[in-house]
Amino acid sequence: MKRRIVIADDDPIVISLVSLRLEMADYEVLAARNGDEALALIRKAEPVAAILDMQMPRKTGIDVLEAIKADAKTDKLPVMMLTGERDTGMVMQAMGAGAADYMVKPFQPDRLLERVNRLVRSSAMVWSKPAPSGNNKSVWEL
Repeated sequence: MKRRIVIADDDPIVISLVSLRLEMADYEVLAARNGDEALALIRKAEPVAAILDMQMPRKTGIDVLEAIKADAKTDKLPVMMLTGERDTGMVMQAMGAGAADYMVKPFQPDRLLERVNRLVRSSAMVWSKPAPSGNNKSVWEL
C-alpha cells in the first residue's frame, strides 16, 4: 500500500511539482487548494504526512496546522510548511504551532523528497482501525 501525503497549496504549479516528485518516489499524493479542503482530506484519507502552504484561501496553513495539533486523532501527524514566507517570525510561528519542518519556495524537488522521507521515517503517526474481529477494540497501524 502506498503511503499517502496530503499537500495543500493554492498554486496548481506547486501542487504539480510536489505531486510529480513524490509520486515518482511511490507516494500517493492527495491535493487540496485551500485550508478547508486540506483539513477534510487529512481527516478522511489518514495520510502519513501533510505539506501545507502558509497563505491559502479559507484557512491558512497555520489555521490547518493548529486544527491538526488540537485533534487527538491527528496531533501526531508530521506537517511540513512549504511556503514563500521567508520571515523569521513566520518560521517561528509555524514551528511553535507544531510544524515538523519548514521549507521555503522555490525548492529543489529532490531536497523536498529527502525532507518528506525524513518526516515519514520519524513519524509517530498511527491511525486507529477497527479490529478484524468486529469488537470495539482498536488495532494501531502505521
